[in-house]
Amino acid sequence: MMKPLDQQIALEIRYERAIKLLLDLGLDHSCHHAKVAADVLLSANRADITPYRRWPLYISDLRILHEGECNAALGVIHGRVTLNCLPEMVIQGGPALFHRLWHRWRNIEEW
Repeated sequence: MMKPLDQQIALEIRYERAIKLLLDLGLDHSCHHAKVAADVLLSANRADITPYRRWPLYISDLRILHEGECNAALGVIHGRVTLNCLPEMVIQGGPALFHRLWHRWRNIEEW
């Protein structure tokens, strides 16, 4: 019989999976879903990456996400608040991936 996962470990696993799902969406797509995914991740990571650009997360934007994406967004928010760990520190290569994500979406107003 398998031993049930510890709640902390289960949360860490959910957080990591949620980050990866949203990161794939934010890096590989240009749709509105991808923009919301990037906003969730960048807001959770560091809301103030530069003094010139804030990464606000408008909760109402979550409604445009598909169910799995929305669950991932909520998983990132819950994991960030509960574990107090930046998303970029949870996944392998996180800082470089988040830097790419930031560069991809930083000038969205100009698109």
